[in-house]
Amino acid sequence: MKVAVYVRVSTDDQQDRGTIENQLEFARKYCDLHQFDVVEWYKDDGVSGTLPLEERDAGAKLLNDATKKNFDLLLIYKLDRLSRSARVTLNAVHELEKYGIKIKSMTEPFDTGDPNGRFMLTMLAGVADLERETILERMWYGANRAARAGKWLGGIVPYGYRVNHDGFLEINDDPTDSEMSEKKVIELIFHLVGEKRWSTIKVCDHLNDLGIPPHYARDNRKITKNKRKKNTIGIWHPGRIRTIVMNTTYMGVHYYGQRSTKEREIIERKVPAIISSDLWKKAQNTLKENQIFSKKNAVRHYLLSGLIKCGICGLTYHGQAFKGPKGKLKQYYQCNGKLNYISKKINRCESKNLNGEWIEKIVWDYCVSFIQEPSRALEEISATFEEKKNEHDWEMDLKILTKQLNELDNEKESILDLFRKKMITSDDVEKQFGKIQAERDQLSKKIEEITHLRDLENDRFKGFQSVEELLKSLRYKISQELTDEEKKEIVRTLVKKITVNTIFDGEEKVDPSKQRGRKKASVEVEFHFLKLPSFHSN
Repeated sequence: MKVAVYVRVSTDDQQDRGTIENQLEFARKYCDLHQFDVVEWYKDDGVSGTLPLEERDAGAKLLNDATKKNFDLLLIYKLDRLSRSARVTLNAVHELEKYGIKIKSMTEPFDTGDPNGRFMLTMLAGVADLERETILERMWYGANRAARAGKWLGGIVPYGYRVNHDGFLEINDDPTDSEMSEKKVIELIFHLVGEKRWSTIKVCDHLNDLGIPPHYARDNRKITKNKRKKNTIGIWHPGRIRTIVMNTTYMGVHYYGQRSTKEREIIERKVPAIISSDLWKKAQNTLKENQIFSKKNAVRHYLLSGLIKCGICGLTYHGQAFKGPKGKLKQYYQCNGKLNYISKKINRCESKNLNGEWIEKIVWDYCVSFIQEPSRALEEISATFEEKKNEHDWEMDLKILTKQLNELDNEKESILDLFRKKMITSDDVEKQFGKIQAERDQLSKKIEEITHLRDLENDRFKGFQSVEELLKSLRYKISQELTDEEKKEIVRTLVKKITVNTIFDGEEKVDPSKQRGRKKASVEVEFHFLKLPSFHSN
């Protein structure tokens, strides 16, 4: 009789303890004792017992050899080595029996060569399944207890945090090679997205220019690509920034179990917060605005994109063109609550659309009037700017970039030393100097941009006269021919929010379920410094 042996362990810990070798040693002695001729050894090292046999490397080879009748009897150390799931076990046995292969356990009193053995196999498979489910249930209960106590139970620790000796999450404020701690990096990301309304692409460029390493590059970790692990490119990506910005952990709330593929209890627990909940919400709004109003999706320019809010459902208005008389497109602003993908989840919003040319002209005229005659609001503007003095300090960014410039100069000296020692050619020197110069140009441009941002913010925080200087600068801008983006930037500098309250037959619309009456709109424009009286649409 030709005999094959199948052994399996499921975890890396079992691999380290060498338990698969224990199974192999037992099988050798068992086969010597019974004088079995072993024609093949099948080993699945570090493979889950819930995985079907055909999806395992050695298991797939075993099934293929079974179709060729390469062996007559399959020996296993214990039934749960074949599988931990009753369904998978019985499927595997059924598949092997189709080819006349018998299965025998070396430690349990059964084989599939007789009816009693098959009955015993079914019973043992059920016991193994019950044992596995019981262990999992106990582990889940224990994990939930630990999660409610606030412990971090595995998985990649969010950037900006670390796990202390007691197993709890704490903020990581240790300086890194870039001289900016992970905590400071998270604060910078949320400041740029939430306060400055930068896109995730622009934030990535900024962090990569600063030379700040992401998690994988910093820890020298690798990612799995197909069946191989490869080093990451070591730079920030927009998707990573978006994931960070959407993570509630940074405002002090973590939801344990929300990534589980199985139905389970979601546990909300408090963790140390790096940023405020208000800043987190601002960052979410920026992501939504950028998603809806990104340039790649825009057909035409909309001056007030992302600024108009609906008084009924609270969602943002977006620019939309509709056909008017003679098929001519006419520009409107429409509430997102009217979109199909939203309307399927909630009642379709009955807010009034706004004529784009009409609302843009009113808001732009208000901005121009405010810039040209600001005396009535100078005191409020000054107070508002005083509240913003704690915004991001650009000096750290400048320090990092200046350090990188100095390091490039040191690289040039090292290259010249190699050339003097005749270790490299003049062509090598020219090539390397070209790369260094390109990097210098990029860093210099970044330093110039950050210096401008720093100076602009510093100028705003010098009291009354700084406000007058800002408005003087804006007056100069509006006296020139402006591009659409320049006009939009001026509006965003001055306008905080535009609220549209829909009115039906003279009564303000507050109940989305009612759908009768002629619509009008009461529009409120709120500057960063004052609120204007409401005005009505036609």
